[in-house]
Amino acid sequence: MANDPNTESLQEWNRLARQNAENAIVSSMFESGFKANKPIKEFSTWLLIGTATIAAFFITNADKLLPFITQTGFLTCGAFLCASCLFGLVSRMCALRCEIQIEAGEAVRKTFAEHLAKHQDEEKKIKESAGVCGITLETGIRIERVLSEFLKPLPRWVTWIVNRQLKKHMNNPQIGYLPVIKGLQWQGMFALLQALLFLGFLIAGFVFAASL
Repeated sequence: MANDPNTESLQEWNRLARQNAENAIVSSMFESGFKANKPIKEFSTWLLIGTATIAAFFITNADKLLPFITQTGFLTCGAFLCASCLFGLVSRMCALRCEIQIEAGEAVRKTFAEHLAKHQDEEKKIKESAGVCGITLETGIRIERVLSEFLKPLPRWVTWIVNRQLKKHMNNPQIGYLPVIKGLQWQGMFALLQALLFLGFLIAGFVFAASL
């Protein structure tokens, strides 16, 4: 019974159905996680605006602040502010990159599904005609050709990166989501460093002001 072809086919069908459903659930979890991009971006933006405003205040009122925090304190606080602004800008750049990847991914998945549905209709008709003629045709989508045509007009370094990622994650069904997840991690890390450096500025300011 275990070697029955019908049973084996049913088991394989069940395995593929479960695997596809599980992959779809993981994909939906990734897509839900992408929503973290917006609040992190807004937090980083408001903190960046506040930091830049305080930095401008420090510069324009340097002569009034030096007696209270000393030159060393002024330079230390300025360094914290500059570093916080730098990490804030990097976090915003990561946020922009994530937004582009998310929107591009959504557009590709939508159009891919539409074109695939049309091809499946044509494929069914072609197979029926081929069956009447007694021949067998390869009707599947040639992914290698699709990627080749897509990468052809792009710079070589982009082609190298794409091929490297495909080779590295070729067996991962979530390969399309991995760059966004990695980008979100970098975005969150730089936003955290931005906040910590701003906190360091506040602490340094109080310490130098209290030491006088």
